[in-house]
Amino acid sequence: MQRYLKLTITMNIKVWSFLSGAIALMIVASPIIPVFTNPAVAESTHEGRGVKKFDQLNLTDDQKAKIKQIREATKQQIDALLTAEQKEQRRVAREQHKKTRLNLTEDQKAKIKAIRQDSKAQIEAVLTPEQKQKLQELRQQWRQNHPSRH
Repeated sequence: MQRYLKLTITMNIKVWSFLSGAIALMIVASPIIPVFTNPAVAESTHEGRGVKKFDQLNLTDDQKAKIKQIREATKQQIDALLTAEQKEQRRVAREQHKKTRLNLTEDQKAKIKAIRQDSKAQIEAVLTPEQKQKLQELRQQWRQNHPSRH
């Protein structure tokens, strides 16, 4: 009987130690949890590339395919404007996960701006009115979260 009682007390102590450790861990980690579960925070890491932005629009497979084609064509058009040196600078920066200044000429800047505006118009033509409205809201949120870029 004494052995049973001693074993029960030992197990209870182990269970309580485990539970108290788990509770302590939850208390310590609770301020961090919103960072990983808040969609606004989670999206901000990819939003510059437009990945998460389009995920929130509930696109059909056809729309996704058309937007992918538009984005690929845009990339090719911009690549065609860059010199070999600028392309190499961009490639190296991407590999190192860094931003780089490509020292674009005024002509390159103007042409890239026109290409991007055309791409934006083509993408919006693929969207429904509701999706366009949602995209506009997402862009507005992005501008508010990144004021230094505008």
